[in-house]
Amino acid sequence: MIFYSAHQREEDRNFDYTLFLGAILHDIGKFYMRTENPDAKKNISKEYEAFYQAEGKYAPRHQEWGAFFVEHFLPESLKGVTSLVLYHHRPSSYDQLLISVADKISAKVDRKDIIEEEAAGDKSKYLISVLSQINLDRDKKEPKKPFYKLLKKRYDVENPTEGFSSNAKEDYQNLWTEFSRKISILRDGFESSFDLEDFATAVYNLLRIYTYNVPSAFYHSQPDISLWAHSKSTAAIAFCLDRQLKKEFSQENERIRDLEAINTKLLPGNESAIKKGDYPYFCLVKGDVSGIQDFVFDTSMDGALKALKAKSFYISFLLDTIARYILKEENMPVCNLIYNGGGHFYLLMPRYFMEKISHYQQKIDKILFSAHRGALNVLLEAAEVDLYDFARNFGDCFDRVSRNIQKKKACKLKNVLEETKMEFFEPWEDHDLKCPHCGRKIEPKEDNPDYCRFCDSFVKLGDELMKSLFIVDSWGEEKEFSEFFNIHNVLKAFGRTIEFSNHYESVANTLILDRSRIEDLQIKKKEIERGQKGSRQGFESEFYEDLDISTHVPFKDVNEEVLMLIDDIAESAKGIKTWGIVRGDVDNLGSIFKDGLGKDNSISRVMTLSEEFSLFFGYYFNKLVKKQDGNILVIYAGGDDFCILGQWDVLPQIAYKIYTEFRNFSCHNPDVTLSMGFEIAPDKKYPIYRVAMVCGDHLDQAKEYEREDGKKKDCFAFGANFVGWEEFEDLKKLKEAIADLVGNKNVSKALINGIYAVCNLKKVAQAQKELFKAWRFVYFMARLKERHSKFSAELEDVLDKIIDKKTNALYKHSYLAARWAELELRR
Repeated sequence: MIFYSAHQREEDRNFDYTLFLGAILHDIGKFYMRTENPDAKKNISKEYEAFYQAEGKYAPRHQEWGAFFVEHFLPESLKGVTSLVLYHHRPSSYDQLLISVADKISAKVDRKDIIEEEAAGDKSKYLISVLSQINLDRDKKEPKKPFYKLLKKRYDVENPTEGFSSNAKEDYQNLWTEFSRKISILRDGFESSFDLEDFATAVYNLLRIYTYNVPSAFYHSQPDISLWAHSKSTAAIAFCLDRQLKKEFSQENERIRDLEAINTKLLPGNESAIKKGDYPYFCLVKGDVSGIQDFVFDTSMDGALKALKAKSFYISFLLDTIARYILKEENMPVCNLIYNGGGHFYLLMPRYFMEKISHYQQKIDKILFSAHRGALNVLLEAAEVDLYDFARNFGDCFDRVSRNIQKKKACKLKNVLEETKMEFFEPWEDHDLKCPHCGRKIEPKEDNPDYCRFCDSFVKLGDELMKSLFIVDSWGEEKEFSEFFNIHNVLKAFGRTIEFSNHYESVANTLILDRSRIEDLQIKKKEIERGQKGSRQGFESEFYEDLDISTHVPFKDVNEEVLMLIDDIAESAKGIKTWGIVRGDVDNLGSIFKDGLGKDNSISRVMTLSEEFSLFFGYYFNKLVKKQDGNILVIYAGGDDFCILGQWDVLPQIAYKIYTEFRNFSCHNPDVTLSMGFEIAPDKKYPIYRVAMVCGDHLDQAKEYEREDGKKKDCFAFGANFVGWEEFEDLKKLKEAIADLVGNKNVSKALINGIYAVCNLKKVAQAQKELFKAWRFVYFMARLKERHSKFSAELEDVLDKIIDKKTNALYKHSYLAARWAELELRR
C-alpha cells in the first residue's frame, strides 16, 4: 500500500499518485537506455526529436527514454506522469519542480556533474557494492577496492566480485526484458478494472526488485548507489517539500518561487552557497523500541517455539504499524519509511512534523502501557534536516536523532506518569492467580491451569505465522479498548487489522510473509490460491510487498503441518540431548552509518546500505538457514541482527556458515564484520529466557574481544570462550580430530581428560608465575600412542595442534575443543 489515508479530495488524490509515480519513475529511462535497443532508440528518436535537438543534443537522453516508457507501458489514465519524467531536468510547473529539486537534493552528494549519455567501459555500468566502500579508518589514504554486483533482481542474491567477464549490454537487455514483461502484464491486467492504489503499489514493488542492482549513475562518478535507492529517496524528498511548502505558502506561485530559489542553490558550482540553516524543510524521525530481550524471551515452555516466533514478529510488525500509522495520519506515502529493522525505524518527514512528536508519543504510550504494563516501549524523536545536511553528511542526521532518543530513554513513560499522577506508583490489581509473564489475571481452562488469554494469543499468532503465506492487511479507524485481550487488539488500536491467510487478495492489501516459501511452491508448480479480491490474471509475486523477515521453523513431517517442540529439537542433537541459542549482530553499526561512507554519506547511500543489511538478514538469511542440516528455528532475523534456536551440535557450524556468507556478501571488508554469542542449555527443560540472557551477555563480551595485534570484535563467543572467527577452522579441526579418535577409533577418553589436565597446568603456571611444564602432556601422549599404536599418527597430529614444538606454547582453545568433543560424544 502506498497511501493509507482514504479521506482525500479526488483532485488531491490524483495529484499525489501522479507525483508519486513521476518521482519513482523519473530516472527509469537510465535503465531502459542502457539496453541500447536499436528499435527502441529509433522510435524514441523520431518521437522526441524536437525535445533533445532543442537543447543541442543529437540523440535521445534518459528523460526521453523514460517518457517513452511511460507513454507505452503505463495505462492511458496515467499519461500525466509523462511530463514529470520528460521535464524533470527542465521543469516549469509546480509538480515538475518538486521532482527536479528532489532529484538534485537526493543526488547532491551522490555524484558530480554527470553526463549520462557519454561512453564508459562495461565495468563502470555495474553497481559497486556500498559494503565494499565502508571505511572506518580515515587515516588510510588508499581507497577501498570496489566489488561489483551483477545485474540481477533483488532476490537473485549473488556475492559481489572484484572482477568478472560480462556483457553489460546483454545483462541490461535481459533484466529489462523481464521487467518490461511484468509491467505489461500489470498494465493489461488493470485496464478492465483499474485500481490506482493497487497499480502504484505493484509498480513500486517491481522497481524495488528490478532496479535494486542497477546503478543510478556511473559516468564521472563512482556507481555505488542503486537506481532504486535514488528513486525512492527522490520521491520521499518530493513529498516532504510539497507538504512543507503547502504549510508555508498558501499560493502555488509562492511555492514555485521558493523551489526555484532552492534549485539555483543546487546547481553545479554553487556548493559554497549552501549554508547551515538553509531551507530546514525536513526532519528525520526515529522510532526505537526498548524492552525487547525481556519481552521476547519471557515465555512459558508450553508453546514456547510458537510464542518466541510470534513475539519477535510482533515487535517488528508493531514498529511497522506505528510507522505506517504516522504516515497515514500525515497523508505521506510509504516511500517516506526509510528503514525498519533491528528494533527501530526511520521516517523522512516535513519539518512541521517535529511539533507533533509529543502528540504521537502520547498516543503510543497510552496504547503500549495499557497493553504491556511498561514491559515494551516505543520512543519517538526527530532531528531537523536542512539543505546543508543533504549536501554534506546525512549520517550526522542519524547520529543527532539517535542522541535525542538516548536522552528520551531517561524519561520514558513521562506521558503516562503525568496523566495518572500518583496512581502510577500504586500497586497493580492484585489477582489470586496472576500470569507470571504479563501480570494479567489467569483464567484457568480444563486442560491448562495457567491459561492467560493475552499470552496465549502469541502462541496462536505463532501457529498462524508458521503456516500462512500471506497477511491480508487493512486500515481503518482506531479502536478504543479498556483492556487488551490479544495482540490483534493492540494493532487495531492504531487502526490496523490483519488476517493470516494462504489466499492472496488485492495487491495493496496483501503482504508476503516468506518469499522463499512462495518460490518453493512455484518451483513445484503448485497453485497459489486467490481470495475474493485477488487478481484475475494469476499470481505475480513480484507485484506484492515482502515483509523481509525470516520465518524458518523445523517441522516433524514432510508436509510441514506438525511443528517440532523443544523436546524434539533437543532429542535430535548429537551427544548431549539439549538445545542451544546463537545471537549475532553487525559490529560497529552506528559508526558504519555515521562515518563509514565519509563525506559521501548521502541519503541514497544510507538507504542503499540499509537495504543491503535488510536483504541479508531477511530473505537471504531465511534461505541460508533452510539449506543447513539440523533442526533450527529462526526466532528473529532482520535489520542487522538475528537469533536462532536449535539442536546444539549443529549451531556452531551454522554460525560459521552465516559468518562466511556475510563476509562474502560484505566483500570481505575488514570494517564490516559480525560477532555472535552461542550458549548451550544445561538440559532441554532449562528456561529459554536464561539461556538467551547469558547468550546476549557473551555476545556483548565478544564485542570487547581484542587480539594481540589490536584487532577488535569479529568474534564468536562459544559459551564463555572467545574465539576470533579467523581461529574457528583450527578449533573445529582439533575438535573433530579428538571426537574421531575417541568416538570412532575407540581411543581412551583419557585423551580428553589429559587435555583438561594440561590446560589446568597452564592456568596454575600462569597464576604462580612458573614455567609451563608442557613436557608432561608430551609424555602423556607418548604413553597414549603406545596403547593405541594403530592411531599413532593421528595422536601425534593432535599433540602438534595442542603444543607448539618450537615454543612449547599451549594452543589457547585446547580446553574448548576437548569440551566440544566431549559433549558430542556423551551418550
